[in-house]
Amino acid sequence: MQEPSRRSFLKLVAATPLLSATPETPSTTAPVKLVKLFGDGLGLSPSESVDVLTKIVTTSGIEEDDYSRGGVVEELEEKMAAALGKERAIYFATGTLANHVAVRVLAGDQPRVLVPDDSHIYNDSGDCAQQLSQLNLVPLASETATFTLEQVQEVVERTGTGRVATGVGALVIESPVRRKLGEMFDYEEMKRICAFARENSIKTHLDGARLYMASGATGISPREYASHFDTVYVSLWKYFNAASGAILAGPKEVIDGLYHMRRMFGGALPAAWPFAAVTLHYFEGFEAEFGVAMQTAKKFFSLLNGERSFAVRPMRNGSNIFRMTVRDTDPGRFREKLRAHGVFLSPPRGGSGEFLVTVNATWNRTDAETLAETFKASI
Repeated sequence: MQEPSRRSFLKLVAATPLLSATPETPSTTAPVKLVKLFGDGLGLSPSESVDVLTKIVTTSGIEEDDYSRGGVVEELEEKMAAALGKERAIYFATGTLANHVAVRVLAGDQPRVLVPDDSHIYNDSGDCAQQLSQLNLVPLASETATFTLEQVQEVVERTGTGRVATGVGALVIESPVRRKLGEMFDYEEMKRICAFARENSIKTHLDGARLYMASGATGISPREYASHFDTVYVSLWKYFNAASGAILAGPKEVIDGLYHMRRMFGGALPAAWPFAAVTLHYFEGFEAEFGVAMQTAKKFFSLLNGERSFAVRPMRNGSNIFRMTVRDTDPGRFREKLRAHGVFLSPPRGGSGEFLVTVNATWNRTDAETLAETFKASI
């Protein structure tokens, strides 16, 4: 995905006087009032993150954890387990480790694991499951985010009839898929596949790093998505604005005791309270807030699509990322004009007039009409 990195975005914010605090208006616990049309979260700067933590400490306090156990970390685990409809949840420092531990435990003594070809665990984890847990990841469906029940059945039948018996121990679905620009796994196919897996004693894991993005796009609750899987991972930094972190939720027989494995892999942070506290701060009410942002975006897109200079198109089975084509202007100058109004847009794709526009909570700092007028004035 072609968009500014988190680091470059923070540099842009710091270099923009229009958006900076002045001596008469010192920095508060509220983030800078800008609209960021890329990324899933607020993109808090270090100073903003400190301000949020200061607000939490002064209003409700923070109970420390001990090597990622107890305190506010336990509070977060309990609330997210309940929200996802699972018996237990455990904090991990990264989603890479959460996914790895999930498939390691679920696969058990049957090391073959079915995964999407474009999934994070297959492409962006350094073969950790293969190297560290001797798992055999079998990729499915490179063309779309969705693989089919028939593809799963074909692999299960083939592995079951080999000269050496090698069963499929676990199956992973990722939705939305980052490498597919937020394309979601077809929900009806997801249910069929998970039902087949249960019938054949194959454990299932949902890489739901951006699960709350999918829920905001479809109206299907995170709890309902998670109900079809044994375990589910949710990112804490992508849109709950923690500096790092992940939650893995599932049945107690899977989750209880995983803190030993977390420590074995070097993931027992001595103090995880800053990440858990910030997550809880933004977790409360997030679904409603993001739902409002999606409604604002839909109205904004309809207003722009009525103008000759703009065309907005949804992705195939998309979540919170949209394609926008801008005509009658130089794309670079257009971005600079938007930036002068406090609206940050990702670079055009391939030097063309096409941009990727991502919906996140910063859309709630404006309204559809104001944002549309800003875009039209920047042509």
